[in-house]
Amino acid sequence: MDSPLLSWLSLDNLISRPRWQRYLLALLTVGLTIVIATPLSKHLDLTNIVMLFLLAVVFVSVKLGRRPAIVAAFFSVLAFNFFFVPPHWSLEITHVQYLITLIVMLIVALTITHFMSGFREEAANAAIREKQALELYRLEKLAQENQIQMAAERLRSSILSALSHDIRTPLTSLSGLAESLSLTSSHLDNDTQSTLTALRDQASHLNNMVNNLLEMARLQAGGLQFRKEWQPIDEVIGTSIKLLQTALNQHRISVQIPDDFPLLEFDALLMERVFCNLLENAAKYSPPHSELRICAQLLADQAEISICNAGEGFPEGKLDQVFELFERGKHESTIPGVGLGLSICRAILEAHQGSIKAINLPTGGSCTCFYLPLGNPPSILTDELSAGVMEI
Repeated sequence: MDSPLLSWLSLDNLISRPRWQRYLLALLTVGLTIVIATPLSKHLDLTNIVMLFLLAVVFVSVKLGRRPAIVAAFFSVLAFNFFFVPPHWSLEITHVQYLITLIVMLIVALTITHFMSGFREEAANAAIREKQALELYRLEKLAQENQIQMAAERLRSSILSALSHDIRTPLTSLSGLAESLSLTSSHLDNDTQSTLTALRDQASHLNNMVNNLLEMARLQAGGLQFRKEWQPIDEVIGTSIKLLQTALNQHRISVQIPDDFPLLEFDALLMERVFCNLLENAAKYSPPHSELRICAQLLADQAEISICNAGEGFPEGKLDQVFELFERGKHESTIPGVGLGLSICRAILEAHQGSIKAINLPTGGSCTCFYLPLGNPPSILTDELSAGVMEI
């Protein structure tokens, strides 16, 4: 660790001090040189004493700058004449060689000051050039990263286009054909009907997987257009349950929403995707014929909607990781999926200024809870909704 004295005498520390302090330090340096040179004058000739004063001027020039060095040069000449040139303790010059020595000493001191100040300015300019070069390098690197990102976005758009046109169209046809065959298969034997049912389910699963991939790519690329409106959450829940009728046919669905639950502002299609993903995930990881509960309640400034099941729950220590991209609760699970559903839900909810979390219940099972801001719905919509309820 550096000592306090070395830290105090550092170049950046001294040069940044007020001007009067630097002048004072320059005079103190000359005084210290006098103290050092006085006992040595008995053993050294005047030429060596002059070298000590020139060394002091060099020190002041390096540490304190041009003007303090000029002051040190003049006072060094005066001090040398006063203390070391006969007659001592006098500024009188009795011999012409002493006058020449003093003039040469002053010229050399001023020359040293000039060159040292030039070196300092050159060093400062070099530091500025280095800083500018680093900044240019940073900007160039940033520009390259932006170009790479733009190229990646173009590639992503191309992949999205290929998926949309080259995969989704035949996949939709395949799902439709499988559904049609399953509806007209009453005259077929049981094995063939089971095969058609499996074909229909796998085609539907693959279609959902491609849709999830597309939606996640659009969310990451900022390509989804939001149409947020004030609307009741129970309508979206009902629509989502109907869309997943086949996947939920082996479970009991319980929906608990207070009668005075307010309108929320959200994009209905995207919120349907949230409910579909959460309900499908809850159904996959819960025993057949168990109950799936959908509950809604009001908090201080948020609405909490939870979807609970009676399954094994989420792995301990991974309650936050399950919302990461391509993250699954159990990597070796035989349950189909690639780990996109929960990450899509989180991305959609964060775009709505909401949040989502997973919890394990003490009694067994788990809940996925998400939160949406309450906001201030327009009073006219609330009145219309109340009037509609009264008419019914």
